[in-house]
Amino acid sequence: MKNVQDISKEALNCYSIPYHSIAHIGQNATTVYKVTDRNNNCYSLRIHLSRNDAMESIWSEREVIHSEMIWLESLTRDTDLVLPSPIKNNNGDYVSVIAGINCTLVKWVEGEQKQIVPSVKEAGYVGEMIGKLHKQSSSWMVPSSFTRPIFDHSRIVQSVEKLKHLANRDELDINDVEIVQSAGVRAISMMNGIERTSGNWGVIHADLIPSNFLFHEQEVRAIDFGACGLGYFLFDLGWTFSYIHPAFRSHLLEAYTKHFELPHNYVEQLEGFFVVAQLETMHFWIGLPESKEWLPGHISKLASREFKSYLNKEEFLFSGTPYWE
Repeated sequence: MKNVQDISKEALNCYSIPYHSIAHIGQNATTVYKVTDRNNNCYSLRIHLSRNDAMESIWSEREVIHSEMIWLESLTRDTDLVLPSPIKNNNGDYVSVIAGINCTLVKWVEGEQKQIVPSVKEAGYVGEMIGKLHKQSSSWMVPSSFTRPIFDHSRIVQSVEKLKHLANRDELDINDVEIVQSAGVRAISMMNGIERTSGNWGVIHADLIPSNFLFHEQEVRAIDFGACGLGYFLFDLGWTFSYIHPAFRSHLLEAYTKHFELPHNYVEQLEGFFVVAQLETMHFWIGLPESKEWLPGHISKLASREFKSYLNKEEFLFSGTPYWE
């Protein structure tokens, strides 16, 4: 099998770009290279090979990757957001296949990464960006060939079963897991009771957290759409709120509603989707070898704070100590 560097150079030959340099950026769900052409235009070349076994094979399938590119192309066309817009190869395709490996090329997005959303102002920028994404998705006609994962209750149920298994092996506190499970059952019931409409359901980014934000002047730019799929718009916000301090969340929502409307009972629903998003992501986290070091503490904090409040029907969205503190 060819090594990744050879694949990257062969992939670039599929595009009409006279590249000057190529630099390895990182590897997680995909291997990423920064490509600079002779006119100093920059691109991101993605080799769709994961570095860990926890990554499900669906994410590297050609049809799934092509569908991500189709949504990015529509977002580029329909919004004023600065995005990793897709580049077609010389054959007019978004996906180039080298030695059986799928590769894609998108425009490089400039901006500053921050470990957290540090202030009310930046939280507002995040809210505006997400509102614009959801507004576009709500009116976008999803092609019949569109193939992306669906964020429903199935993976949440699987996550809970995995947590129970770890608790039975004394790797997690059984009382914490019982709280998490009960919160998950209530959140699933809430989610399954929402009728799917164009106003609440569509294609979502599904990983709108600080590592996928780039701050540039008075805006936030989203990158890494590799986890996108069909889901409730509030699922997107619920996962984002896992990384937004409670003191900043109302400002994020105020900016969000400049572009997209919230349901009348959004606090109750958002708290449920906070729980849902945490459990959905644990489906991936539990497969990581290093999770044994931090997962017990993470579960314990969730169980004693947000999840406990959710079970007791006590609002936590805009108050309290977040689990990361």
